[in-house]
Amino acid sequence: MKWWIGVLALGLGMNGAAIAAEPIISTDFTAAYVPLSELESKLNEAGLEVVGKHAVNGNSSYTSVIYTSDDLKKLGSASGRGFISVLRVLHNAERQELVASNPEYFIRAFYQKDYEDTMATPSVNALKAALGELKPTEDHLKAKELAKYNFMMGMPKYDGFVRVAKGATSELLKKLASSAADRLVFSLDIKGDGSSMLCGVALPDGLEKFNEKLGTMGQSQLLPYTVLIENGEANILHAKFYLALSFPQLTMTEFMKIMSVPGDIEDAFKADFK
Repeated sequence: MKWWIGVLALGLGMNGAAIAAEPIISTDFTAAYVPLSELESKLNEAGLEVVGKHAVNGNSSYTSVIYTSDDLKKLGSASGRGFISVLRVLHNAERQELVASNPEYFIRAFYQKDYEDTMATPSVNALKAALGELKPTEDHLKAKELAKYNFMMGMPKYDGFVRVAKGATSELLKKLASSAADRLVFSLDIKGDGSSMLCGVALPDGLEKFNEKLGTMGQSQLLPYTVLIENGEANILHAKFYLALSFPQLTMTEFMKIMSVPGDIEDAFKADFK
């Protein structure tokens, strides 16, 4: 069964009045396949600026196309919200399909209880303008779950950031550019004044193979992994939060296959800022 974004299932209350069930929000959309160059053009024409491309684990059949927009940067300019400044479309040449992150899903997850109903509308409309009909995937969470999401009790939530470095923004950017020069996919100036920078970095040494182990290569990706540099710190989303959020269909048994990955991601970013 496919769940449609924002669809409300109606029931009857004790007094016979119609009541709305909790909205079900799909993680991703699929869309009609187009060549990679055409995808970039369509996104840019719809006001979604492509800031980088990344072959997941070096596989050119799976290209993560990263985009931003004025609306996403506005959302990302709020304190602690910079990670929502970009979203992704996976160009899946092997399956001849496109898989796009659902803006509403991730904006809800990153804004939690501060989410407002109109926040995702501009990004969803722009994505529709770029890609045409969007078909929600079966992977989903309820809106109330996204507002306070963690995989289970005791696991990190959105704001459980991992600090990987401290220092002036300009110095941290220099270190990252030097250490991860060949893996730095994009650097986005969120506010336009250099005070808040979101950088996408390819993970080293085959670490991105976790997608293959989880069987998620055909889904929209959280790669390249991002680091937010602002207020004298470089922070990443805790991988135990971000992986679980991105692939909500996976079980604890499946996540145990990659139990070392969150720590490996943290170590990789700390090394990039030495």
